Amino acid sequence: MFCRICNTSSNQYYKDSRVFYKCPQCSLIFTEHTLDREGQEKHYKAQWENSSKKNVVALADNLFTIINKYKKPSRILDFGSGSGSLADEFLSKGFDTTPYEPMEHGNLAKQNYQDKFDAVIATEVIEHLPNPWDELKDIVEVLTHDGIAVFTTLMTNAFIDTPNEQFAFRKWWYKDDLTHVSFFCNRSLAKLSELGHFKIDV
Repeated sequence: MFCRICNTSSNQYYKDSRVFYKCPQCSLIFTEHTLDREGQEKHYKAQWENSSKKNVVALADNLFTIINKYKKPSRILDFGSGSGSLADEFLSKGFDTTPYEPMEHGNLAKQNYQDKFDAVIATEVIEHLPNPWDELKDIVEVLTHDGIAVFTTLMTNAFIDTPNEQFAFRKWWYKDDLTHVSFFCNRSLAKLSELGHFKIDV
């Protein structure tokens, strides 16, 4: 199995109902086993229905704080927008925000947006991507030259490359979501930065 970021040959790392691999180069942990499309749609839509207005508002406020550290955005793409509630919250605050949900809109590279975005937000999305490097390249293509992308995900930093890391991974609830297929640490992000010549702020 080859790493989904740096294409390094990767050995089996852990096995339960799914088989996980770990890249010896960038420490990405990944699996090729996920739900079928029908199962994914059912899973995601259940999550969308359970999201509360209060949580959406709090998330939007946090994202505003992060984005405004770097620039004042004029056009935002909500990558993996789900029900569209977060994009609606941004719109209600006066920001030109476009929702993009792969299950509804298809491949990002085929969207043909008329103008590029100066900010892309992807909250709890990157762990669902089976080929994160390819998806990231697609995101770069829709960004302005000085655009920023903001991702949220749980990281493996707390246990990666420690003596008991496999035991910690076995207990880690985040891997038990069957739609989560890619797990990152700082080393994984550094490799993405190197490959894409990105500046990354963790």
